[in-house]
Amino acid sequence: MHLNALQKNLLHYLVLTLLLVFSLGAKASAETPEFISLIVENDFFVGDDSGYTSGVGITFGKGPFLAFDKNNLPNWLHWITQDLYISTMNNKQRGVAHMFFQRIQTPENIRSKEIVQDDIPYAGLLAWQGTLYAWDDQVSDHLSLYLGAVGPITLAEQSQALAHKILGSQQPQGWEHQIGNEPIFKIEAQRAWTLFRSDDEEHQLDIIGLYGGGIGNLESDTKAGIALRWGSHLAHSFSTFSLDADRQANPLAFSIEKNFYLFIGAKLGVVFNSILIEGNTFKSSHSAHLKHSQNQVSAGAVWNIGKLSSVFQLSSVSFLTKVTDERDTFGAVSFSYGY
Repeated sequence: MHLNALQKNLLHYLVLTLLLVFSLGAKASAETPEFISLIVENDFFVGDDSGYTSGVGITFGKGPFLAFDKNNLPNWLHWITQDLYISTMNNKQRGVAHMFFQRIQTPENIRSKEIVQDDIPYAGLLAWQGTLYAWDDQVSDHLSLYLGAVGPITLAEQSQALAHKILGSQQPQGWEHQIGNEPIFKIEAQRAWTLFRSDDEEHQLDIIGLYGGGIGNLESDTKAGIALRWGSHLAHSFSTFSLDADRQANPLAFSIEKNFYLFIGAKLGVVFNSILIEGNTFKSSHSAHLKHSQNQVSAGAVWNIGKLSSVFQLSSVSFLTKVTDERDTFGAVSFSYGY
């Protein structure tokens, strides 16, 4: 599918906006450690190619530091958040991460050139996620803002075509029926807290409770879960822990110790709206019936060697549509470098 002049202009505007979101007002700080992460999420890891097909993101972050200010946040983001709980809680360490990511989804039947009426629509998402973290050894809070777009402007069709060409996979035939261009946003708050942590000096075991929710035209939801971890220095890798591999900074990114851990976890949730399932908000597009209840099981490993850290995770998620009882299964890998 070729982009027309309007779509190209919109794409240029989106790219510039995302770059400005990251750069405006943010100043380098010699005292604060920084990191960069590359995250790749794909059902290729489990030999599938439908539903949530792939995601790729790059994250820039810094921390820990004691307070949010104009040296570690863009001016506009600091102005919005300076009086919120994430900024005013006492005795907390803090960090910030900016993620730029693309997500791609397709129906199960990618060979049909017609609309697959009884399955999810073709859809692409291109967005920025800014997340503020505040934590101590027992509780970690995450507050995120998503800004971006869905539709042809995201270049999801072209990205998937290139990936399938490289991998020698079947080329999807129905991208002309993808949902249309639309700006998206979401505000999301999450909390993780330590329910138990052993006192072993070398290897520890802990249990983490998770809950949170968000609102926006991208998605509105509420979720809760639990995770079991085993490894070293678990208090130092607690700050950014999440079961959503594509929506987190590497859990070791803010860690000051060399460590590793294995984890397994599950969560339940209710999704009230999702543009990737229900289609465009203000115009007609292919859509599917939203299944509001959701559950997820994830397991993985996290480790670091020097300034390099990595995550590998496998997840199985219930489909957000009533047309199938099958599950969406995919793997994720990320690599981070601290400097």
